Amino acid sequence: MPIPLNEEIAASAALSMVLEASSYPKPGNVHRLSDFEDTSFEHFLASALSAQSVFLKSAAVSEKEETFSFGPLFQEAVFKSRSAQSGGNTHFGTLILLLPLAAAAGSILKERKNENLKKKRREKITQKASEICKTTTAKDAILFYETFSTLSIPVQKTEKKQKDHDFDLKSAAAVDKIKSENISLFELMIMGAGRDMVAAEWVNGFDKSRRFARKLWKNKARFEAHPEKCFGSVINSAVVYTFLEAMAAYPDTFIAAKSDEQTALKVQKKAMKILKKSKSKNLKKIMPDIQKLDKKLRKKKLNPGSLADITAAGIFIGLAEGLKI
Repeated sequence: MPIPLNEEIAASAALSMVLEASSYPKPGNVHRLSDFEDTSFEHFLASALSAQSVFLKSAAVSEKEETFSFGPLFQEAVFKSRSAQSGGNTHFGTLILLLPLAAAAGSILKERKNENLKKKRREKITQKASEICKTTTAKDAILFYETFSTLSIPVQKTEKKQKDHDFDLKSAAAVDKIKSENISLFELMIMGAGRDMVAAEWVNGFDKSRRFARKLWKNKARFEAHPEKCFGSVINSAVVYTFLEAMAAYPDTFIAAKSDEQTALKVQKKAMKILKKSKSKNLKKIMPDIQKLDKKLRKKKLNPGSLADITAAGIFIGLAEGLKI
């Protein structure tokens, strides 16, 4: 008996969050063998499972021919996450990415019987998600601000001379300005894209998430062909290696927000240095270096959380394309 499409998508979205959290070790982030001081691996699992019912609603929007309303779904998902566990914020950025991607998958995969679509799922899903994000309204922006205010999330500082400083997530007057000027959530993401890579995904068509999915497929195939290069299972090896590649490619904006841009760049360079040691993509060979970096980042409380969000989004896109674990 076939699984209804919206249920399949919701399960994939929750699974992507679980796989991101459980993959070991992604330097600086929570994983199955390391917790943060106040947030544990189990908190991330509980949060992921609690969001599945909201992903179900998001994926079913196209079936019901409804307009995607990001704000209410996002607020519901964050509140359910908070009620399901006591570890505080776990998936704020991940939900920003996965909700429109789930809605896009629901719309695009209705045509999954079309064989030509299978080769272009990644591009079509991310393109549709980008279109969905552009339909967000001022109401969505207000609900986003209200939800953010309930969490303790660092925000990278902006110069007062910047035009968007009045819309900073720490600005108490922002909601009034959004109402008076009818600023949509997508417009706010444009303003924040230069300093937040999750916001930039909305603006740039989920580019980094799409790239992650493409590399994940390739890395999974390599580890399947060379199990001697794995650390743990094939999917664990593929996620960890792809995450390390992302760390080497982009300075994490969550680290920049908690510390500064120079610190984020230093972490990026450390990941690049580790990758250079393994031209043959042998994860087992560079594992001591990865574990050493993991310990250093934890000691300094530097976690590449924005890259973790993109990792979950990339895994979801892969699963929507047909990737099997």
